[in-house]
Amino acid sequence: MPIFVNETEIDDNAVFSEMQYHRGENMEAARDTAAQALVVRELLRQEAARQGIDGATGSDEALDGALMALVENEVSVPAATSEFCKTYYRKNKDRFRASDASSSVLPFEMVEDNIRDYLHTQSTREGVRSYIL
Repeated sequence: MPIFVNETEIDDNAVFSEMQYHRGENMEAARDTAAQALVVRELLRQEAARQGIDGATGSDEALDGALMALVENEVSVPAATSEFCKTYYRKNKDRFRASDASSSVLPFEMVEDNIRDYLHTQSTREGVRSYIL
């Protein structure tokens, strides 16, 4: 049974094709998750088109760029300060061990950029989740 997002139809074939990217306890759960992902993508596409963002009606690659532009316009993600990164480091030192035999904790200076990137990614995901919901 097709799904309609405003005037746009998402057919069963699109849902079945999307299922390969979604896990579920069973086929029905995977189908539901795939359908939800397609609905969210379509809602975002429609919002990008409404805002006049280039690529919102183009190829999948162009659409991906349009959706990224929409997220950048709508989701504010502050950069993690060095102090915030240090706090994260102090609370999670066990995550920053050397891979050699010593397994010693790496110094903050060696992992600061990785921490900043990780925190930025987490903040972006949370911002997108909040925007969508």
